Amino acid sequence: MKQCKYCQAEMEEEATLCPSCGKDNSQEPEAPVTAEAETTQEKSEAVSEGMKAAFEDAEKAPAKTEAGEGAVSGGKAVPSTPIQEGVKATPGKIALAVAAVVVLLAALIALIVMGARDSAPSVSATPTENTTSTETTTQTATVPADGNSDDVTCKGTYTVSDEEARAARDTVVARLGGAELTNGQLQVYYWMEVQSFLSNYGAYAAYFGLDYTQPLDVQPSMEEGYNSWQQFFLNSALTYWHQIQAMALEAEKAGLELTAEDQEYLANLETSLTETASGYDMTLDELMLSNIGPGADLREFAQYQEIYLRGMGYYSQETAKFEPTEAELEAFFAEHEAEYAENSITKDGVLVDVRHILVGPEGGTADENGVTTYSEEEWAACEAEAQEILDQWLAGDKTEESFAALANSKSEDGGSNTNGGLYEDVYTGQMVEPFDAWCFDEARQSGDYGLVKTDYGYHVMYFVDSRPQWKVYAQSDWTNEQINAMIDGLTQAYPMEVDYEKIALGLVNLGG
Repeated sequence: MKQCKYCQAEMEEEATLCPSCGKDNSQEPEAPVTAEAETTQEKSEAVSEGMKAAFEDAEKAPAKTEAGEGAVSGGKAVPSTPIQEGVKATPGKIALAVAAVVVLLAALIALIVMGARDSAPSVSATPTENTTSTETTTQTATVPADGNSDDVTCKGTYTVSDEEARAARDTVVARLGGAELTNGQLQVYYWMEVQSFLSNYGAYAAYFGLDYTQPLDVQPSMEEGYNSWQQFFLNSALTYWHQIQAMALEAEKAGLELTAEDQEYLANLETSLTETASGYDMTLDELMLSNIGPGADLREFAQYQEIYLRGMGYYSQETAKFEPTEAELEAFFAEHEAEYAENSITKDGVLVDVRHILVGPEGGTADENGVTTYSEEEWAACEAEAQEILDQWLAGDKTEESFAALANSKSEDGGSNTNGGLYEDVYTGQMVEPFDAWCFDEARQSGDYGLVKTDYGYHVMYFVDSRPQWKVYAQSDWTNEQINAMIDGLTQAYPMEVDYEKIALGLVNLGG
């Protein structure tokens, strides 16, 4: 047997494609940048600029977070994790409304899609020896030195063998307010934290200096204070448990019970996961192992879900109270007016909600560069089809609801043809110029309609409404400030004690 050049999984001697990561081993891997080619300072600056670019891209349109919305949609969805203005994307003081790691059933599916399915031996990292078991291929790893030899929170690695992870499953590693966190439970939080990061920022992994096909404890983290990505994600997982567990304890103190819907969800969790596993030709145990590793299974995953649901019950109750007055919003915006101006958010700007139905031209002639052009006749046919759709709507009740129904059945825009053609909180310059110009016409009124031609085709337009840009962002940021203050208060009221020496993390193969 030989090892894959990329992920170190075992391969047959004559094989060229790795059964684990799927990469071609007949070609040489790309050579890493050497110290001679790039100094440490230059590398650090390059990664720093890459991280900045990645986060700036994520921040182009700050997400609106209304009081009481929380981090879920419909109660059970995997949320996006938008990075808002004024909220640092690191563990610690992060509002659950914008950066909570709420990874439920869909998270497991996402991990499988990403390549986490344990179809081949996984790669583990231990600092001292090469060993091979029936389950895990272990590679010798250059583990980063402890951040401080006297500080156990900065150990070089917390990774252990599968057997050690299982043996430490019920060992308590953290406490707060009478609640305890076991190694098995921590492992769920840890791998869900990793998955959430990759789900939201996987496309920017290279900017962060992160290679998720390699063990996390051998990769230096560019985030200040963490010698490895494992240390970074471990701290993030503990921080999240601290926050959600504190809220769950407050829910218990307030006598809040799980809703009937949440109780039904938990009761059906095993059945749902079993059906999910079957869809991927896996058993439930295999699904658990390939996503949360050895040392944890459905028991810990269900506990993770229950604590989240209890904590979010309290969160929703409390954040529903966060409703700023007009005077508070005015004062908040005035206090941060300079920062808003840097992001082109002024009192003159507006955000609009608009629906559209896209009709693309048919036919066309592609040139040698693959650029397709359309004749006047083809564009005329496209316009006629769009006009026919508009006429159909005008012949009906001419309501927003009927327009949305037509968008779902007629529009060729894959980004909006399942939500009635709706784009919300559109800001100036976000859309292509003709579309943008129509939306931001000073005379535009709710209920306006028309046709707009862009390079993509003809758009049947319906204007929903507009609102002051500054007020939307000020309310979102004001709300986040209240949420951060609430979470800070809870974590201070329930201090967390962690026994880092007892932490033992099993391994999940994130794939290639």
